[in-house]
Amino acid sequence: MSDTHQLRIEAAHKKVSEVFSKDYAFSIPAYQRPYAWEKTQVVELLTDLTEAMQPDSKSDGFYFLGSIVLVKAHGAPHAKVVDGQQRLTTLTILFSVMRDLTEDAEKQANREKYVKQVANEDEGIPEALRLQLRQKDQAFFEKHVQTRGATDNLPSTDGQAGAKARIIQNACTIRSELEKMGEAKRSELLRFLLQNCYIVVVEVSTQTAARRIFTVLNARGMDLSATDILKADLLERAGADKEDYFSQRWEDIEVALGRAKFSDLFTHIRMIFERDKPRSALEAGFPEQVTSFRDDPGGFMDNVLEPYADAFTLSMNDGEIRKRFGACTADLVRSLNRLDNKDWLPPLLLCLRQNNEVNNGNVEEVVFQLERLAYYLFMVRADVNARISRYSDVLDALEPLPTQKSRAGKTGKSTGLSLTEIETFSLFEALDGDVYLSTRVVKPLLLRIEQASTDGSANYDYPTISVEHVCPQTLKQGSEWADWFSNPEDHRSWLHSIGNLVLLNFRKNSAARNYDFDKKKTKYFAPGNTSAFTITNEVRAFKTWTTFDIEKRREDLLRRLASDWRLDDAFESWWGSE
Repeated sequence: MSDTHQLRIEAAHKKVSEVFSKDYAFSIPAYQRPYAWEKTQVVELLTDLTEAMQPDSKSDGFYFLGSIVLVKAHGAPHAKVVDGQQRLTTLTILFSVMRDLTEDAEKQANREKYVKQVANEDEGIPEALRLQLRQKDQAFFEKHVQTRGATDNLPSTDGQAGAKARIIQNACTIRSELEKMGEAKRSELLRFLLQNCYIVVVEVSTQTAARRIFTVLNARGMDLSATDILKADLLERAGADKEDYFSQRWEDIEVALGRAKFSDLFTHIRMIFERDKPRSALEAGFPEQVTSFRDDPGGFMDNVLEPYADAFTLSMNDGEIRKRFGACTADLVRSLNRLDNKDWLPPLLLCLRQNNEVNNGNVEEVVFQLERLAYYLFMVRADVNARISRYSDVLDALEPLPTQKSRAGKTGKSTGLSLTEIETFSLFEALDGDVYLSTRVVKPLLLRIEQASTDGSANYDYPTISVEHVCPQTLKQGSEWADWFSNPEDHRSWLHSIGNLVLLNFRKNSAARNYDFDKKKTKYFAPGNTSAFTITNEVRAFKTWTTFDIEKRREDLLRRLASDWRLDDAFESWWGSE
């Protein structure tokens, strides 16, 4: 049975003076996010406080600062902050600046107590800071904010990032605003803050209860991600003695990848282990599917999170991929990144992780087949269920699970990375359609054709890349276009096909679209007398642009793709059937 005392929750509204007192010694647990308040939030807080203290304010003489949630044993001061870090840290900066701006030495010493607990030997109270940030940030915070006089000489934010940059930026903002007030106005603000501002303090006595509240608060709109919840879960499973160690390793990866990609990494890892469409939230499903996370936190860090983070980092490093696996492989990864989904990433990460552990020399071939498969699924517009099912089979082929799980609705294996004849025929049909009308498809496809048309060394990182028709969509009466496409059905049939499309490295010019062919070649397709794209430059070699020319170019481009994907024989069969 549960011990109801251990699950007790205490809540009360308290003055700020009661919160920043000997009754509380705040610390930020390692699983928490870094301090992240921006200047706008700090200015808003100061504005709200100064307005609330005005005699004609509608606040009725008090101000509510929100709530904080703490892990705290009844009667003991030590309190781990589950929610409220941003406000407590900002208030500590405010108290520190207020103290340092105080001109009277006795008042300054008295105001120190809101930042640091004064030792009292008779009561057995040691000297201690009121707030301890995460271990990674605390030394910096103490040196530049909490130490008396520190905010008189705040450092530059140059070279700082993350929490440290926010701390200095917000300390500078608060100091600038308080300096404008003068001593009397600052003292008035301090009295109002201590005596007329309230915080609802929620206290729970166990980490388990705190984690539950942590999860509930996340579900109700706190700015926490699924990985924040998972971090809290992992650190609890690891135990207090390993909390800081694992937290530091976790955060090093999160900082290196960035928060968004770090979250993506967990989604990809879950796919590698689950091999099915997720049917629960990441924070709920991840511990169930990645069993080492649940059973062996150290093993999870050593054998899962860090190796896959290394693989993910490598997948985004074009230069390192070129160095290790060649230009062709790097270009194929870049080609994959043009697609409108990232469902192909789990197989790539698994392949890279395997190679990092044992150099099996298989990366180049896997990436080649994976890119070809991805473009097949992309071109036929396979839905997410079809993509996940197919990539699950690829994962099975790369690394079978120890105990192979049957997937819901799965009646048989696909061919994994390989394409069947039916699939290649479907691919060619899609390539031969009105691709311009599929806005998500057309540009990646033309860039892929461009890639197949060069030696692979070209790099087209232009700020703007657009797609243009050679034969215009509207035929002006009396123009050569109207003569060449006198049959409206011919115009409709070829207008949006790959044979009639080119790439431009600038925004399309509506006035130029209806130029006659010669003028279009020299003025529109060749800015600076040269074309950035091979497939565009090739059009300039044509003397006419009739249905015969478009059909000839269409066949040529299709053959290039087929050859680049090693589908020559399949293409000949499809072409013959056409």
